[in-house]
Amino acid sequence: MTWGANYRLYHNKVSDTELISFSPRLQTNQLLSAFIRDEITLIPEHLRFTLGSRFDHNDFTGMEIQPNARLMWTPDTKNSVWMSVSRAVRTPSRAENDIQLNARTLSAAPGLSALLPFPILAQLNGASNFNSEKLLAYELGYRHQFSSQASVDIAAFYNDYSQLRDLSAGIPSFHASFPPHLILPVGLTNKASGYTQGVETSVDWRPNERWHLQGNYSFIDMHIHSDSALKNLDPTTGSANKVSPQHQVSLRSNYDLSERLQFNLWLRYVSKVDFYQIPGYVTMDTRLAYKPKKNLELFLVGQNLFSQNHREFVSDFLPSLPTTIPRGVYAGAEWRF
Repeated sequence: MTWGANYRLYHNKVSDTELISFSPRLQTNQLLSAFIRDEITLIPEHLRFTLGSRFDHNDFTGMEIQPNARLMWTPDTKNSVWMSVSRAVRTPSRAENDIQLNARTLSAAPGLSALLPFPILAQLNGASNFNSEKLLAYELGYRHQFSSQASVDIAAFYNDYSQLRDLSAGIPSFHASFPPHLILPVGLTNKASGYTQGVETSVDWRPNERWHLQGNYSFIDMHIHSDSALKNLDPTTGSANKVSPQHQVSLRSNYDLSERLQFNLWLRYVSKVDFYQIPGYVTMDTRLAYKPKKNLELFLVGQNLFSQNHREFVSDFLPSLPTTIPRGVYAGAEWRF
């Protein structure tokens, strides 16, 4: 049996800008946590059952309970099957309670430009009654150990989400300050729901004592439901099925050229992200490390070698220039003592 406890006290102060303001500006929050986990042997060397839970008390939603149950069956030394059921929550951040964000300027609906000649500013406001987002996760996995040098893992999952963040529109108000505009108040609710499903596979192989190869593939399918008229403003609701790459592939090679010299390669493929109009990309990272002494390492690293730069993500609400990941080469040294 394993158990533990945690206490956190954190104080923060936020300075207002034309884009973002918090009310109140200063706040002190507390988080109390405890967990307990018990591993029970049902059949020695063949069947194990693990049961546990985490208990959190936060200042936003009060008590949160997150249980977890797992069953592992190993019929022989080469095969194992496991399954699990878990509950998890995402507690609100301070922003979801206290923020006022001038999110973006909207165009008038087609045909209404003559009636609404003014730009519309969407103003996002936090909600003190915003609840935790909830998840029930179901997982099933299988591992086969071909030998001491090779194994394969396959895991499937289904995640059921409820009380997800959603947006609701209020009544617009006219502001005559230059330039004249309408302010559309946007509030936060917990009315969205959805599910994700997918599979992950991993292959681990050591051709010899010096060479280690790893391959991974993951697939995810997302379906988020929202009845909000503003669902297209929040990628976590109406367009969530397009906000993450569906396919990712990773290939790693770690090779010890000698006892002091190591050469690593990492090849990655990430499929496109439709919501942000980010195309799929393939990239390669490399690392050459040399240890002249036991506690000293010199290394040379190359990152994103296949392209001058590429995008991986774009800001949701805050207007900002898209950030790109550039090609880079750097050297360094690490001394451990």
